[in-house]
Amino acid sequence: MMKLKSLLFLMCFSLFSNLYATNVHTHPQAKNSDSKSTVRAYSCEIQIINQSYFNVFVYGVFDDGSRIEFPIYQGDAPHYIDLYYGYTPYDSYCHNGMNLTIESPYGIVYSGWANVNDTIRIVPYMNKQAKAEISSR
Repeated sequence: MMKLKSLLFLMCFSLFSNLYATNVHTHPQAKNSDSKSTVRAYSCEIQIINQSYFNVFVYGVFDDGSRIEFPIYQGDAPHYIDLYYGYTPYDSYCHNGMNLTIESPYGIVYSGWANVNDTIRIVPYMNKQAKAEISSR
Protein backbone atom coordinates (compact mmCIF):
# COMPACT_ATOMS: atom_id res chain seq x y z
CA MET A 1 0.00 0.00 0.00
CA MET A 2 2.86 2.39 0.82
CA LYS A 3 4.49 1.75 -2.55
CA LEU A 4 1.24 2.58 -4.29
CA LYS A 5 0.96 5.90 -2.43
CA SER A 6 4.57 6.75 -3.27
CA LEU A 7 4.02 5.92 -6.92
CA LEU A 8 0.85 8.02 -7.03
CA PHE A 9 2.65 10.97 -5.39
CA LEU A 10 5.52 10.69 -7.86
CA MET A 11 3.15 10.63 -10.83
CA CYS A 12 1.26 13.71 -9.59
CA PHE A 13 4.50 15.57 -8.94
CA SER A 14 5.89 14.80 -12.39
CA LEU A 15 2.60 15.86 -14.02
CA PHE A 16 2.69 19.19 -12.15
CA SER A 17 6.32 19.74 -13.14
CA ASN A 18 5.52 19.15 -16.81
CA LEU A 19 2.54 21.49 -16.72
CA TYR A 20 4.60 24.25 -15.17
CA ALA A 21 7.49 23.77 -17.58
CA THR A 22 5.28 24.00 -20.67
CA ASN A 23 3.72 27.23 -19.39
CA VAL A 24 7.05 29.06 -19.03
CA HIS A 25 8.15 30.91 -22.16
CA THR A 26 11.69 32.24 -22.57
CA HIS A 27 13.63 34.51 -24.89
CA PRO A 28 14.34 32.65 -28.19
CA GLN A 29 18.13 33.03 -27.96
CA ALA A 30 18.44 32.78 -24.19
CA LYS A 31 21.60 30.94 -23.20
CA ASN A 32 20.10 30.14 -19.82
CA SER A 33 17.66 27.64 -21.31
CA ASP A 34 17.49 25.90 -17.95
CA SER A 35 15.59 28.92 -16.54
CA LYS A 36 12.51 26.72 -16.24
CA SER A 37 14.21 24.92 -13.42
CA THR A 38 16.30 27.78 -12.05
CA VAL A 39 15.24 29.05 -8.65
CA ARG A 40 15.89 32.72 -8.05
CA ALA A 41 15.29 34.75 -4.90
CA TYR A 42 13.12 37.17 -6.90
CA SER A 43 10.56 36.99 -9.65
CA CYS A 44 11.53 38.18 -13.14
CA GLU A 45 8.52 37.32 -15.25
CA ILE A 46 5.19 38.41 -16.63
CA GLN A 47 2.22 36.24 -15.68
CA ILE A 48 -0.78 35.83 -18.02
CA ILE A 49 -3.95 34.16 -16.79
CA ASN A 50 -6.82 33.33 -19.18
CA GLN A 51 -10.11 33.21 -17.29
CA SER A 52 -12.22 34.01 -20.35
CA TYR A 53 -14.54 31.65 -22.19
CA PHE A 54 -12.29 31.17 -25.22
CA ASN A 55 -8.68 30.66 -26.27
CA VAL A 56 -6.37 33.65 -26.72
CA PHE A 57 -3.12 34.07 -28.61
CA VAL A 58 -0.15 36.02 -27.22
CA TYR A 59 2.39 37.87 -29.37
CA GLY A 60 5.39 39.40 -27.63
CA VAL A 61 8.37 41.52 -28.60
CA PHE A 62 11.35 41.59 -26.24
CA ASP A 63 13.33 44.82 -25.80
CA ASP A 64 15.95 43.63 -28.32
CA GLY A 65 13.32 42.98 -31.03
CA SER A 66 13.13 39.18 -30.63
CA ARG A 67 9.62 37.76 -30.91
CA ILE A 68 7.65 35.11 -29.10
CA GLU A 69 4.14 33.77 -29.66
CA PHE A 70 1.99 31.12 -28.03
CA PRO A 71 -1.66 30.22 -27.35
CA ILE A 72 -3.32 30.16 -23.96
CA TYR A 73 -6.32 27.87 -23.91
CA GLN A 74 -9.50 28.45 -21.96
CA GLY A 75 -9.03 27.14 -18.41
CA ASP A 76 -5.29 26.62 -18.89
CA ALA A 77 -2.86 27.10 -16.02
CA PRO A 78 -1.15 30.52 -15.78
CA HIS A 79 1.56 31.20 -18.35
CA TYR A 80 4.82 32.97 -17.51
CA ILE A 81 7.20 34.89 -19.76
CA ASP A 82 10.68 34.78 -18.26
CA LEU A 83 12.48 38.12 -18.62
CA TYR A 84 15.77 36.90 -17.18
CA TYR A 85 18.00 36.29 -20.18
CA GLY A 86 21.22 37.19 -21.94
CA TYR A 87 23.31 35.96 -24.84
CA THR A 88 25.98 34.39 -22.65
CA PRO A 89 25.71 33.00 -19.12
CA TYR A 90 27.68 36.02 -17.90
CA ASP A 91 25.49 38.83 -19.25
CA SER A 92 22.06 37.55 -18.22
CA TYR A 93 19.94 39.94 -16.21
CA CYS A 94 16.31 40.77 -15.47
CA HIS A 95 14.91 42.93 -18.25
CA ASN A 96 12.27 45.51 -17.33
CA GLY A 97 9.44 44.39 -19.62
CA MET A 98 8.25 43.77 -23.17
CA ASN A 99 5.55 44.71 -25.66
CA LEU A 100 2.60 42.30 -25.68
CA THR A 101 -0.47 41.86 -27.83
CA ILE A 102 -3.17 39.42 -26.73
CA GLU A 103 -5.88 38.50 -29.23
CA SER A 104 -9.15 36.67 -28.79
CA PRO A 105 -11.31 35.36 -31.65
CA TYR A 106 -13.25 38.64 -31.39
CA GLY A 107 -10.37 41.11 -31.46
CA ILE A 108 -7.45 42.53 -29.50
CA VAL A 109 -7.81 42.19 -25.73
CA TYR A 110 -4.53 43.87 -24.74
CA SER A 111 -1.80 45.69 -26.61
CA GLY A 112 1.01 47.58 -24.92
CA TRP A 113 4.04 47.48 -22.67
CA ALA A 114 4.02 44.98 -19.81
CA ASN A 115 6.44 45.51 -16.94
CA VAL A 116 8.33 42.80 -15.10
CA ASN A 117 6.17 41.24 -12.33
CA ASP A 118 2.90 42.34 -13.98
CA THR A 119 -0.04 39.97 -13.98
CA ILE A 120 -2.36 40.22 -16.97
CA ARG A 121 -5.68 38.55 -16.26
CA ILE A 122 -8.01 37.97 -19.25
CA VAL A 123 -11.61 37.98 -18.00
CA PRO A 124 -15.05 37.80 -19.67
CA TYR A 125 -16.59 41.16 -20.56
CA MET A 126 -20.05 41.82 -21.94
CA ASN A 127 -21.34 39.68 -24.82
CA LYS A 128 -18.63 37.42 -26.33
CA GLN A 129 -15.82 39.78 -25.42
CA ALA A 130 -12.93 39.83 -23.02
CA LYS A 131 -10.89 42.48 -21.28
CA ALA A 132 -7.50 42.58 -19.63
CA GLU A 133 -6.99 43.49 -15.99
CA ILE A 134 -3.38 44.39 -15.17
CA SER A 135 -1.88 44.31 -11.70
CA SER A 136 1.65 44.32 -10.30
CA ARG A 137 2.97 41.80 -7.83
